[in-house]
Amino acid sequence: MDDLNVNIDGSIVLDRDVRFFGSIAGTLTVPSGRKFELHGDIGHDLVVEKGASAIIRGTVHGTIINKGGDVLLSGIAAQIDDLDPAKPTQKNIHW
Repeated sequence: MDDLNVNIDGSIVLDRDVRFFGSIAGTLTVPSGRKFELHGDIGHDLVVEKGASAIIRGTVHGTIINKGGDVLLSGIAAQIDDLDPAKPTQKNIHW
């Protein structure tokens, strides 16, 4: 897994496993087979495809759209849309 601490002005689709510490202005998509860990923030949506995994310790200002991936939310998200009832987003929020 690669560590990235950058600011991205736009939307991206991951091409590798990433632990992310920066910010993304647009939407981030995690395709099947990829792992993503967010410590920074996403300005729009986080899309997690079936077969992908994501851990959110940072902030998603838009919607987490979980299409059947393994998603753990221990940070903040404005909204969650679980599209596969068999694979709901797990919430582990500590205040």
